[in-house]
Amino acid sequence: MRNKPRWQKNFFCYLLQVLVPSVMEMAAVRRIKALRLAFLCLLFLVVYVNLAGPIWENLDLAMLISYKQQPRQNLSDAVHVLGRSEESYCGDPVTNFVFIKVHKTGSDSTAVVLLRFAYNHHMIMCYPRTFRGRHGLTLTYPSTEIYKANCSRWNVLGDHYNFIVHHTVFNKTAMDGVMVPGTKYIGILREPQSHSRSVFFYHDRFRIFMKEEHDNPLGEFLDTPEYYEYLIRRQGVLGARNFQAFVMGFPPHMLRTQDTEVMDKAIRQLNESYTFVIITEYYEESLVIFRRKFCWDMYDILHSAKKIHEQHDPRKSIPLTHAQLQNHHRINAIDYRMYDFFNMTFWENVREETGRGFWEEVAYLKELLERVNTYCSTEQNESPLAVPASKWHKPFFVDHTLCAGLGRSPRKWADKLFDQMTGRDKIWKKINVTENKSVDQSQSGNETSAAIEIGNNSP
Repeated sequence: MRNKPRWQKNFFCYLLQVLVPSVMEMAAVRRIKALRLAFLCLLFLVVYVNLAGPIWENLDLAMLISYKQQPRQNLSDAVHVLGRSEESYCGDPVTNFVFIKVHKTGSDSTAVVLLRFAYNHHMIMCYPRTFRGRHGLTLTYPSTEIYKANCSRWNVLGDHYNFIVHHTVFNKTAMDGVMVPGTKYIGILREPQSHSRSVFFYHDRFRIFMKEEHDNPLGEFLDTPEYYEYLIRRQGVLGARNFQAFVMGFPPHMLRTQDTEVMDKAIRQLNESYTFVIITEYYEESLVIFRRKFCWDMYDILHSAKKIHEQHDPRKSIPLTHAQLQNHHRINAIDYRMYDFFNMTFWENVREETGRGFWEEVAYLKELLERVNTYCSTEQNESPLAVPASKWHKPFFVDHTLCAGLGRSPRKWADKLFDQMTGRDKIWKKINVTENKSVDQSQSGNETSAAIEIGNNSP
Protein backbone atom coordinates (compact mmCIF):
# COMPACT_ATOMS: atom_id res chain seq x y z
CA MET A 1 0.00 0.00 0.00
CA ARG A 2 1.32 3.43 -0.98
CA ASN A 3 2.21 5.75 1.90
CA LYS A 4 0.65 9.24 2.10
CA PRO A 5 2.92 12.13 1.28
CA ARG A 6 4.66 13.80 4.20
CA TRP A 7 2.90 17.11 3.59
CA GLN A 8 -0.51 15.46 3.99
CA LYS A 9 0.49 13.97 7.32
CA ASN A 10 1.68 17.35 8.53
CA PHE A 11 -1.57 18.97 7.33
CA PHE A 12 -3.77 16.49 9.25
CA CYS A 13 -1.65 16.94 12.37
CA TYR A 14 -2.12 20.69 12.06
CA LEU A 15 -5.90 20.32 11.78
CA LEU A 16 -6.00 18.11 14.87
CA GLN A 17 -3.92 20.60 16.84
CA VAL A 18 -6.23 23.48 15.86
CA LEU A 19 -9.73 21.93 15.82
CA VAL A 20 -9.69 19.60 18.82
CA PRO A 21 -8.91 22.33 21.38
CA SER A 22 -11.53 24.55 19.73
CA VAL A 23 -14.17 21.83 20.02
CA MET A 24 -13.24 21.21 23.65
CA GLU A 25 -13.38 24.92 24.41
CA MET A 26 -16.81 25.16 22.78
CA ALA A 27 -18.07 22.23 24.88
CA ALA A 28 -16.74 23.87 28.03
CA VAL A 29 -18.43 27.14 27.11
CA ARG A 30 -21.72 25.32 26.52
CA ARG A 31 -21.44 23.63 29.90
CA ILE A 32 -20.82 26.96 31.59
CA LYS A 33 -23.81 28.50 29.83
CA ALA A 34 -25.99 25.54 30.80
CA LEU A 35 -24.91 25.84 34.45
CA ARG A 36 -25.55 29.59 34.36
CA LEU A 37 -29.02 29.02 32.90
CA ALA A 38 -29.78 26.37 35.53
CA PHE A 39 -28.68 28.74 38.29
CA LEU A 40 -30.88 31.54 36.94
CA CYS A 41 -33.86 29.17 36.70
CA LEU A 42 -33.32 28.02 40.29
CA LEU A 43 -33.03 31.62 41.47
CA PHE A 44 -36.24 32.55 39.62
CA LEU A 45 -38.04 29.57 41.15
CA VAL A 46 -37.00 30.58 44.68
CA VAL A 47 -38.16 34.17 44.12
CA TYR A 48 -41.45 32.96 42.61
CA VAL A 49 -42.25 30.65 45.51
CA ASN A 50 -41.50 33.29 48.13
CA LEU A 51 -43.18 36.22 46.44
CA ALA A 52 -45.76 34.99 43.97
CA GLY A 53 -46.93 32.00 46.06
CA PRO A 54 -48.68 34.03 48.80
CA ILE A 55 -50.31 36.22 46.16
CA TRP A 56 -51.96 33.19 44.52
CA GLU A 57 -52.75 31.72 47.90
CA ASN A 58 -54.56 34.89 48.95
CA LEU A 59 -56.34 34.99 45.61
CA ASP A 60 -57.49 31.38 46.04
CA LEU A 61 -58.63 32.16 49.60
CA ALA A 62 -60.57 35.20 48.42
CA MET A 63 -62.25 33.10 45.71
CA LEU A 64 -63.09 30.43 48.29
CA ILE A 65 -64.51 33.03 50.65
CA SER A 66 -66.68 34.54 47.94
CA TYR A 67 -67.97 31.06 47.14
CA LYS A 68 -68.63 30.14 50.77
CA GLN A 69 -70.26 33.45 51.64
CA GLN A 70 -73.35 33.08 49.53
CA PRO A 71 -76.42 35.07 50.64
CA ARG A 72 -78.42 33.22 53.28
CA GLN A 73 -81.73 33.94 54.95
CA ASN A 74 -82.49 32.90 58.49
CA LEU A 75 -86.21 32.52 57.90
CA SER A 76 -86.96 30.94 61.28
CA ASP A 77 -86.45 34.11 63.30
CA ALA A 78 -86.35 36.78 60.58
CA VAL A 79 -82.67 37.67 60.86
CA HIS A 80 -81.86 38.16 57.20
CA VAL A 81 -78.12 38.02 56.58
CA LEU A 82 -76.50 38.48 53.20
CA GLY A 83 -73.39 36.47 54.06
CA ARG A 84 -70.25 36.24 56.13
CA SER A 85 -67.58 38.90 55.97
CA GLU A 86 -64.06 38.02 54.99
CA GLU A 87 -62.81 39.36 58.32
CA SER A 88 -64.63 36.68 60.31
CA TYR A 89 -64.28 33.79 57.86
CA CYS A 90 -62.82 30.61 59.33
CA GLY A 91 -64.76 27.77 57.70
CA ASP A 92 -68.06 25.99 58.19
CA PRO A 93 -69.80 26.58 61.53
CA VAL A 94 -69.53 23.88 64.19
CA THR A 95 -72.85 22.04 64.43
CA ASN A 96 -71.96 19.14 66.77
CA PHE A 97 -71.77 20.18 70.42
CA VAL A 98 -72.90 19.49 73.98
CA PHE A 99 -73.57 22.29 76.46
CA ILE A 100 -73.04 21.37 80.11
CA LYS A 101 -75.82 23.45 81.64
CA VAL A 102 -74.68 24.38 85.16
CA HIS A 103 -77.54 25.75 87.26
CA LYS A 104 -77.61 29.49 88.07
CA THR A 105 -74.67 30.51 85.90
CA GLY A 106 -76.53 32.28 83.10
CA SER A 107 -76.97 28.89 81.48
CA ASP A 108 -80.61 29.56 80.51
CA SER A 109 -79.62 32.62 78.50
CA THR A 110 -76.85 30.60 76.88
CA ALA A 111 -79.28 27.76 76.16
CA VAL A 112 -81.52 30.17 74.22
CA VAL A 113 -78.54 31.20 72.05
CA LEU A 114 -77.63 27.58 71.36
CA LEU A 115 -81.22 26.43 70.78
CA ARG A 116 -81.83 29.24 68.28
CA PHE A 117 -78.72 28.15 66.39
CA ALA A 118 -79.71 24.47 66.56
CA TYR A 119 -83.19 25.24 65.24
CA ASN A 120 -81.87 27.39 62.40
CA HIS A 121 -79.42 24.64 61.40
CA HIS A 122 -81.89 21.73 61.78
CA MET A 123 -79.81 19.94 64.39
CA ILE A 124 -80.86 16.68 66.07
CA MET A 125 -81.18 17.15 69.84
CA CYS A 126 -81.16 14.48 72.51
CA TYR A 127 -84.54 15.47 73.94
CA PRO A 128 -85.44 14.00 77.37
CA ARG A 129 -87.42 10.79 77.07
CA THR A 130 -90.31 10.53 79.54
CA PHE A 131 -93.57 8.63 79.60
CA ARG A 132 -95.35 11.83 78.52
CA GLY A 133 -92.82 12.59 75.81
CA ARG A 134 -92.13 16.08 77.17
CA HIS A 135 -89.98 17.27 80.04
CA GLY A 136 -88.47 20.43 81.46
CA LEU A 137 -84.80 21.19 81.04
CA THR A 138 -83.45 18.11 82.83
CA LEU A 139 -82.08 15.17 80.86
CA THR A 140 -80.18 12.82 83.18
CA TYR A 141 -79.08 15.12 86.03
CA PRO A 142 -78.04 14.25 88.76
CA SER A 143 -76.94 10.89 87.33
CA THR A 144 -73.43 10.78 85.89
CA GLU A 145 -74.48 8.29 83.20
CA ILE A 146 -76.26 8.90 79.92
CA TYR A 147 -77.40 6.52 77.17
CA LYS A 148 -79.13 6.89 73.83
CA ALA A 149 -82.20 5.34 75.45
CA ASN A 150 -82.46 8.49 77.62
CA CYS A 151 -83.29 10.45 74.45
CA SER A 152 -86.71 10.62 72.86
CA ARG A 153 -87.06 8.75 69.50
CA TRP A 154 -83.65 7.21 70.09
CA ASN A 155 -84.53 4.14 68.00
CA VAL A 156 -85.00 6.40 64.94
CA LEU A 157 -82.66 9.32 65.67
CA GLY A 158 -80.04 7.52 67.74
CA ASP A 159 -77.31 7.70 65.10
CA HIS A 160 -77.80 11.41 64.45
CA TYR A 161 -77.65 13.20 67.83
CA ASN A 162 -75.42 16.27 67.52
CA PHE A 163 -76.82 18.52 70.26
CA ILE A 164 -77.45 18.33 74.03
CA VAL A 165 -78.55 21.36 76.04
CA HIS A 166 -80.62 19.95 78.93
CA HIS A 167 -79.25 19.51 82.44
CA THR A 168 -76.72 16.67 82.54
CA VAL A 169 -73.54 15.84 84.46
CA PHE A 170 -70.50 15.84 82.20
CA ASN A 171 -69.21 12.35 81.38
CA LYS A 172 -67.26 12.44 78.13
CA THR A 173 -66.98 8.66 77.74
CA ALA A 174 -70.74 8.18 78.08
CA MET A 175 -71.61 11.23 75.97
CA ASP A 176 -69.27 10.18 73.16
CA GLY A 177 -71.33 7.01 72.96
CA VAL A 178 -74.51 9.05 72.42
CA MET A 179 -73.27 11.81 70.12
CA VAL A 180 -72.03 11.77 66.54
CA PRO A 181 -68.22 11.66 66.14
CA GLY A 182 -66.34 14.93 66.48
CA THR A 183 -68.70 16.47 69.04
CA LYS A 184 -67.32 19.47 70.96
CA TYR A 185 -68.08 20.25 74.61
CA ILE A 186 -68.97 23.65 76.06
CA GLY A 187 -69.04 24.48 79.78
CA ILE A 188 -69.97 27.53 81.86
CA LEU A 189 -68.75 28.70 85.29
CA ARG A 190 -69.61 31.51 87.66
CA GLU A 191 -67.62 33.07 90.50
CA PRO A 192 -68.30 30.61 93.40
CA GLN A 193 -69.53 33.05 96.05
CA SER A 194 -71.89 34.77 93.61
CA HIS A 195 -73.05 31.35 92.39
CA SER A 196 -73.74 30.10 95.92
CA ARG A 197 -75.82 33.17 96.75
CA SER A 198 -77.93 32.66 93.61
CA VAL A 199 -78.44 28.92 94.22
CA PHE A 200 -79.20 29.41 97.91
CA PHE A 201 -81.98 31.94 97.35
CA TYR A 202 -83.38 30.14 94.31
CA HIS A 203 -83.87 26.72 95.94
CA ASP A 204 -86.06 26.46 99.03
CA ARG A 205 -84.30 23.30 100.19
CA PHE A 206 -81.45 25.34 101.68
CA ARG A 207 -83.80 27.43 103.83
CA ILE A 208 -86.47 24.96 104.95
CA PHE A 209 -84.70 24.41 108.27
CA MET A 210 -84.39 28.13 109.06
CA LYS A 211 -86.84 30.71 110.24
CA GLU A 212 -88.18 32.58 107.22
CA GLU A 213 -87.73 35.94 108.96
CA HIS A 214 -84.01 35.37 109.48
CA ASP A 215 -82.08 38.47 108.40
CA ASN A 216 -79.15 36.56 106.89
CA PRO A 217 -80.07 32.94 106.12
CA LEU A 218 -76.96 32.33 103.98
CA GLY A 219 -74.75 33.56 106.80
CA GLU A 220 -76.52 31.23 109.23
CA PHE A 221 -76.00 28.33 106.82
CA LEU A 222 -72.29 29.08 106.54
CA ASP A 223 -71.86 29.32 110.32
CA THR A 224 -72.38 25.55 110.53
CA PRO A 225 -72.44 24.24 106.92
CA GLU A 226 -71.84 20.57 107.80
CA TYR A 227 -74.91 20.54 110.05
CA TYR A 228 -77.21 21.92 107.34
CA GLU A 229 -75.64 19.66 104.71
CA TYR A 230 -76.54 16.70 106.93
CA LEU A 231 -80.16 17.88 107.15
CA ILE A 232 -80.36 18.46 103.40
CA ARG A 233 -78.94 15.01 102.54
CA ARG A 234 -81.56 13.44 104.82
CA GLN A 235 -84.13 14.88 102.41
CA GLY A 236 -82.51 12.90 99.58
CA VAL A 237 -81.18 15.89 97.64
CA LEU A 238 -77.70 17.11 96.77
CA GLY A 239 -75.88 19.44 99.11
CA ALA A 240 -74.17 22.72 98.37
CA ARG A 241 -70.57 21.47 98.28
CA ASN A 242 -68.62 22.04 95.01
CA PHE A 243 -71.83 22.01 93.00
CA GLN A 244 -70.35 23.53 89.83
CA ALA A 245 -67.40 21.14 89.85
CA PHE A 246 -69.77 18.17 90.14
CA VAL A 247 -71.87 19.18 87.13
CA MET A 248 -68.74 20.01 85.10
CA GLY A 249 -67.54 16.42 85.55
CA PHE A 250 -65.24 16.42 88.58
CA PRO A 251 -65.15 12.85 89.96
CA PRO A 252 -67.99 12.62 92.54
CA HIS A 253 -66.01 10.44 94.95
CA MET A 254 -63.37 13.19 95.26
CA LEU A 255 -65.68 16.16 95.89
CA ARG A 256 -64.65 16.37 99.56
CA THR A 257 -60.91 16.27 98.98
CA GLN A 258 -58.73 19.13 100.23
CA ASP A 259 -55.65 17.91 98.36
CA THR A 260 -54.82 20.65 95.86
CA GLU A 261 -52.64 18.34 93.74
CA VAL A 262 -55.55 15.93 93.31
CA MET A 263 -57.83 18.84 92.41
CA ASP A 264 -55.41 20.30 89.87
CA LYS A 265 -54.80 16.97 88.16
CA ALA A 266 -58.52 16.27 87.74
CA ILE A 267 -59.20 19.82 86.53
CA ARG A 268 -56.41 19.62 83.93
CA GLN A 269 -57.86 16.34 82.67
CA LEU A 270 -61.30 17.97 82.33
CA ASN A 271 -59.76 20.89 80.47
CA GLU A 272 -58.60 18.50 77.75
CA SER A 273 -62.23 17.51 77.10
CA TYR A 274 -63.72 21.00 76.83
CA THR A 275 -63.42 23.08 73.68
CA PHE A 276 -64.42 26.22 75.57
CA VAL A 277 -65.75 27.23 79.00
CA ILE A 278 -67.84 30.41 79.24
CA ILE A 279 -67.13 32.70 82.19
CA THR A 280 -70.35 34.33 83.38
CA GLU A 281 -68.67 37.48 84.68
CA TYR A 282 -67.30 38.12 81.16
CA TYR A 283 -70.28 36.94 79.20
CA GLU A 284 -70.06 39.05 76.01
CA GLU A 285 -66.29 38.55 75.89
CA SER A 286 -66.85 34.80 76.22
CA LEU A 287 -69.42 34.83 73.41
CA VAL A 288 -66.98 36.57 71.05
CA ILE A 289 -64.28 33.96 71.70
CA PHE A 290 -66.88 31.20 71.43
CA ARG A 291 -68.12 32.63 68.11
CA ARG A 292 -64.60 32.68 66.73
CA LYS A 293 -63.76 29.16 67.90
CA PHE A 294 -67.00 27.74 66.48
CA CYS A 295 -67.01 29.83 63.28
CA TRP A 296 -70.47 31.27 63.94
CA ASP A 297 -71.91 34.52 62.59
CA MET A 298 -72.42 37.43 64.94
CA TYR A 299 -76.21 37.24 64.67
CA ASP A 300 -75.99 33.68 66.05
CA ILE A 301 -74.89 35.07 69.43
CA LEU A 302 -77.53 37.79 69.71
CA HIS A 303 -79.40 37.40 72.99
CA SER A 304 -81.89 39.16 75.21
CA ALA A 305 -80.62 41.50 77.92
CA LYS A 306 -83.43 40.35 80.20
CA LYS A 307 -82.22 37.90 82.84
CA ILE A 308 -84.12 34.64 83.17
CA HIS A 309 -85.17 33.75 86.75
CA GLU A 310 -83.83 37.04 88.09
CA GLN A 311 -84.00 37.22 91.90
CA HIS A 312 -84.95 40.25 93.97
CA ASP A 313 -84.48 39.04 97.56
CA PRO A 314 -82.57 41.88 99.30
CA ARG A 315 -80.98 39.38 101.72
CA LYS A 316 -79.01 37.98 98.80
CA SER A 317 -76.62 40.94 98.97
CA ILE A 318 -75.96 40.93 102.73
CA PRO A 319 -72.19 40.79 103.36
CA LEU A 320 -70.70 37.67 104.97
CA THR A 321 -68.32 37.64 107.91
CA HIS A 322 -64.70 36.57 107.56
CA ALA A 323 -65.45 33.25 109.27
CA GLN A 324 -68.43 32.59 106.99
CA LEU A 325 -66.32 33.32 103.90
CA GLN A 326 -63.61 30.96 105.16
CA ASN A 327 -66.20 28.20 105.59
CA HIS A 328 -67.49 28.86 102.10
CA HIS A 329 -63.96 28.55 100.67
CA ARG A 330 -63.40 25.36 102.64
CA ILE A 331 -66.52 23.49 101.52
CA ASN A 332 -66.23 24.78 97.93
CA ALA A 333 -62.46 24.54 97.49
CA ILE A 334 -62.77 22.64 94.18
CA ASP A 335 -65.27 25.16 92.78
CA TYR A 336 -62.87 28.00 93.57
CA ARG A 337 -59.89 26.15 92.10
CA MET A 338 -61.79 25.14 88.97
CA TYR A 339 -63.09 28.68 88.44
CA ASP A 340 -59.59 30.14 88.85
CA PHE A 341 -58.17 27.63 86.33
CA PHE A 342 -60.76 28.22 83.61
CA ASN A 343 -60.76 31.96 84.25
CA MET A 344 -57.00 31.86 83.62
CA THR A 345 -57.43 29.88 80.38
CA PHE A 346 -60.14 32.34 79.34
CA TRP A 347 -57.73 35.27 79.62
CA GLU A 348 -55.12 33.28 77.74
CA ASN A 349 -57.65 33.02 74.91
CA VAL A 350 -58.25 36.77 75.15
CA ARG A 351 -54.53 37.49 74.81
CA GLU A 352 -54.34 35.25 71.75
CA GLU A 353 -57.27 37.07 70.11
CA THR A 354 -56.28 40.61 71.11
CA GLY A 355 -54.17 41.12 67.98
CA ARG A 356 -57.16 40.22 65.79
CA GLY A 357 -59.48 43.05 66.79
CA PHE A 358 -60.96 41.23 69.79
CA TRP A 359 -61.78 44.25 71.98
CA GLU A 360 -63.13 46.17 69.02
CA GLU A 361 -65.50 43.29 68.30
CA VAL A 362 -66.57 43.07 71.96
CA ALA A 363 -67.40 46.78 72.02
CA TYR A 364 -69.33 46.43 68.75
CA LEU A 365 -71.27 43.41 70.04
CA LYS A 366 -72.30 45.25 73.22
CA GLU A 367 -73.45 48.27 71.20
CA LEU A 368 -75.34 46.00 68.78
CA LEU A 369 -77.04 44.13 71.63
CA GLU A 370 -78.14 47.43 73.16
CA ARG A 371 -79.68 48.54 69.85
CA VAL A 372 -81.43 45.21 69.26
CA ASN A 373 -82.77 44.96 72.83
CA THR A 374 -83.93 48.59 72.78
CA TYR A 375 -85.84 47.89 69.58
CA CYS A 376 -87.32 44.68 71.00
CA SER A 377 -88.44 46.39 74.21
CA THR A 378 -90.58 48.94 72.33
CA GLU A 379 -93.75 48.59 70.30
CA GLN A 380 -92.68 46.91 67.08
CA ASN A 381 -95.27 48.38 64.74
CA GLU A 382 -92.52 50.41 63.11
CA SER A 383 -90.33 49.20 60.27
CA PRO A 384 -87.72 46.50 60.98
CA LEU A 385 -84.42 47.59 62.50
CA ALA A 386 -81.81 47.77 59.76
CA VAL A 387 -78.29 46.89 60.87
CA PRO A 388 -75.64 48.18 58.44
CA ALA A 389 -72.57 46.17 57.46
CA SER A 390 -69.58 45.97 59.79
CA LYS A 391 -66.26 44.15 59.89
CA TRP A 392 -67.99 41.08 61.28
CA HIS A 393 -71.17 40.80 59.25
CA LYS A 394 -73.02 42.11 56.21
CA PRO A 395 -76.28 44.07 56.48
CA PHE A 396 -79.23 42.42 58.17
CA PHE A 397 -82.47 43.51 59.78
CA VAL A 398 -84.44 42.57 62.90
CA ASP A 399 -88.22 42.45 63.26
CA HIS A 400 -90.76 41.33 65.84
CA THR A 401 -90.26 37.66 64.94
CA LEU A 402 -86.62 37.79 65.99
CA CYS A 403 -87.56 39.68 69.14
CA ALA A 404 -90.00 36.91 70.02
CA GLY A 405 -87.25 34.37 69.43
CA LEU A 406 -84.79 36.19 71.68
CA GLY A 407 -87.39 36.36 74.44
CA ARG A 408 -88.56 32.76 74.08
CA SER A 409 -87.76 30.55 77.08
CA PRO A 410 -85.31 27.69 76.67
CA ARG A 411 -88.07 25.18 77.38
CA LYS A 412 -90.25 26.55 74.57
CA TRP A 413 -87.24 26.64 72.24
CA ALA A 414 -86.51 23.00 73.07
CA ASP A 415 -90.12 22.04 72.35
CA LYS A 416 -89.98 23.97 69.07
CA LEU A 417 -86.81 22.14 68.03
CA PHE A 418 -88.35 18.83 69.11
CA ASP A 419 -91.39 19.51 66.88
CA GLN A 420 -89.05 20.30 64.00
CA MET A 421 -87.20 17.03 64.61
CA THR A 422 -90.35 14.92 64.80
CA GLY A 423 -91.62 16.55 61.60
CA ARG A 424 -88.52 15.27 59.81
CA ASP A 425 -88.93 12.01 61.70
CA LYS A 426 -92.31 11.47 59.99
CA ILE A 427 -90.76 12.24 56.60
CA TRP A 428 -87.97 9.73 57.27
CA LYS A 429 -90.56 7.13 58.26
CA LYS A 430 -92.44 7.67 54.98
CA ILE A 431 -89.18 7.27 53.06
CA ASN A 432 -88.39 4.09 54.98
CA VAL A 433 -91.90 2.72 54.34
CA THR A 434 -91.59 3.48 50.61
CA GLU A 435 -88.16 1.84 50.46
CA ASN A 436 -89.45 -1.21 52.35
CA LYS A 437 -92.41 -1.52 49.97
CA SER A 438 -90.05 -1.37 47.00
CA VAL A 439 -87.87 -4.05 48.55
CA ASP A 440 -90.92 -6.21 49.33
CA GLN A 441 -92.26 -5.82 45.78
CA SER A 442 -88.85 -6.67 44.35
CA GLN A 443 -88.57 -9.74 46.55
CA SER A 444 -92.16 -10.75 45.64
CA GLY A 445 -91.36 -10.40 41.94
CA ASN A 446 -88.24 -12.51 42.34
CA GLU A 447 -90.20 -15.19 44.21
CA THR A 448 -92.89 -15.23 41.46
CA SER A 449 -90.27 -15.56 38.73
CA ALA A 450 -88.62 -18.37 40.65
CA ALA A 451 -91.96 -20.17 41.08
CA ILE A 452 -92.71 -19.90 37.33
CA GLU A 453 -89.25 -21.22 36.53
CA ILE A 454 -89.71 -24.16 38.91
CA GLY A 455 -93.14 -24.87 37.38
CA ASN A 456 -91.71 -24.90 33.87
CA ASN A 457 -88.95 -27.25 34.89
CA SER A 458 -91.24 -29.66 36.76
CA PRO A 459 -91.99 -33.07 35.09
